[in-house]
Amino acid sequence: MDPKYIILICAGAVLVIALIVIAVLLRRHRRKGEGERAEEVKIIDGVRYTKNDVIATPAGQANITHRPGDFLLEQGKSVTAEQGGGFLPGKYTVLATGEQTQTFKLRLGGYVREYEHGDTVVVGNGETVSAVSCSVIFR
Repeated sequence: MDPKYIILICAGAVLVIALIVIAVLLRRHRRKGEGERAEEVKIIDGVRYTKNDVIATPAGQANITHRPGDFLLEQGKSVTAEQGGGFLPGKYTVLATGEQTQTFKLRLGGYVREYEHGDTVVVGNGETVSAVSCSVIFR
């Protein structure tokens, strides 16, 4: 093979690698400006697992959004986690539904406890959850 072609192939490979590195660095830089992130939802065998989603602005204020896969638990209502049901057992990020509300109370596993916007909870199969002080989004 001619040395010109070898040099062109190597230069092309270096260019492709450099473009991939630049794209990854730009994506990381863009995500840093979005603030604190909760994990995205992924369901495996009827149990919720999480990946990523924005829950707070860079200034630390609560970011209230409702996305597909979120479960809204209204104040005073109870729900039981069941595989194949409407509320799945698994790991959740709990979010207050009011922008001014940073803390709220949930009854989980028979005990009332105070949680903060963005805390993570694990709900077991058959466990009952109820929102005591305000409505809560489970992401």
